[in-house]
Amino acid sequence: MTTPLGAQRGAPAQVDGHLDVRGFRTWYRVTGDLRSGRVPVILLHGGPGYPSYSLEPMEGLALTGRAVVRYDQLGCGESSLKGVPHDPAMFEPGLYVEELALLVAELGLDRYALIGQSWGGMLALEAALTKPPGLVGMVLYSTLASIEEWKAATDALVATLPDEVREALQHAARTGQVDSAEFRAAEHEFNRRFVCRLDPLPESTQRSERSLEEDGEVYRVMAGGSEFDNGTGMGVLNDWDVRPRLAEIDVPVLCVSGEHDEATPAVMRTLAEGIAGAQWHVLPGAAHSSHVEVPNLFYPLVSDFLARLDGGRA
Repeated sequence: MTTPLGAQRGAPAQVDGHLDVRGFRTWYRVTGDLRSGRVPVILLHGGPGYPSYSLEPMEGLALTGRAVVRYDQLGCGESSLKGVPHDPAMFEPGLYVEELALLVAELGLDRYALIGQSWGGMLALEAALTKPPGLVGMVLYSTLASIEEWKAATDALVATLPDEVREALQHAARTGQVDSAEFRAAEHEFNRRFVCRLDPLPESTQRSERSLEEDGEVYRVMAGGSEFDNGTGMGVLNDWDVRPRLAEIDVPVLCVSGEHDEATPAVMRTLAEGIAGAQWHVLPGAAHSSHVEVPNLFYPLVSDFLARLDGGRA
């Protein structure tokens, strides 16, 4: 399913649109037929501010007959606010929960599922806790329930790196200097091991990387601009924690992570054990990007889960 959809014979139709969110424009794309009778799925990208290009291969799920909705959250990608007057303080979880609800209403969805990767999984949790009508299930993909746990897991992964890489990351954590060549090289090595193990990176992932580099305001505001605590914390999300509320999630949940994922087993276990009935699969050979690293493992799991939602059996 990593083949671009447009290159496949009989590819489902794609329709682009824009949604008004607080006077700004959010871009979205619908692949497939929203009225097919199968539960549509909405893709929630990571970052925050890491646009949805990297999730483009998931539009292949529409080949199973269901609609797939991919959108760029406000402030990044095709929904960039670069050059548009705005208040950066708007970038907080409540904005994106509101944006998702507006998208569901715009598309007229009375039943839908969410696939949220990384920050997208955090957004899925935030949305689910509002008890939105129509939400029938979620795939929590390489994500987390607590920034405190995430930081501890990141520190443990950094401790496994070669001395020069570890020292560069720790120096950046102490000084806040995340623009040096040494830090960028060390960050690349961390990402190569724990984020995406493919070389070269898929073209869709490269587009997200370039976009984040060119327009990283949302990431800086919400996550501090680095995966590594630079002494000022992780921005708006620094104290984010939904562990006490996981028992409130009452829709079917599939948890998916990779063997080498920066969303480590300790992080994912909190979700799997805290949400009643949640299933959890760790995919061998993958890091944080299972959908492109091991598509032969990722897509059957997700497709089966979504098919069971169609019949209300998940």
